Amino acid sequence: MTVSLGREQFHGLGSMYCRGAAAVILTYDVNHRQSLLELEDRFLGLTETANKDCLFAIVGNKVDLAMERAPDGGKKEGEASGKAGGSCVSSRVPRQVQPEDAMALYKKILKYKMLDEGEMPAAERMCFETSAKTGHNVDLLFETLFDLVVPMIARQRAEEPSQIVDIASCKTPKRTRSGCCT
Repeated sequence: MTVSLGREQFHGLGSMYCRGAAAVILTYDVNHRQSLLELEDRFLGLTETANKDCLFAIVGNKVDLAMERAPDGGKKEGEASGKAGGSCVSSRVPRQVQPEDAMALYKKILKYKMLDEGEMPAAERMCFETSAKTGHNVDLLFETLFDLVVPMIARQRAEEPSQIVDIASCKTPKRTRSGCCT
């Protein structure tokens, strides 16, 4: 399940999509600090219906728009200077959320869900910075989750009794003639 900030009228649907989830992707905008804060305030409670050992990925999106700052407050070398190609204004904006902020949220989530940090993947492994526009790190995000979720689901299925019914092995009842005069 992916939770991202969106239209207010859809916020109530989140818990329905979390029901039985093995992984939840919480997404924020690296260029808007408020989006990270709202993940905790608005969406953390929605994860109550997820599996008890649910994995959480914290994903900062829109890194393609982020303008990194050098320690002296200026732009890093190679960054857009406000004009690209001499005539177009750059659409880069100052980054407001750092990777450390996302890792702190991940650790808060583990505490909130009462999950042991030693048994869950490390924050460095579950916090990503992506760009949906350019595809930066999107494959890495899903490959990481896939590599973690598939063994977890296989282990759960091995521990639980099968819920599959084999209809080929079921016997068909004998047909009897219906009617009042047989």
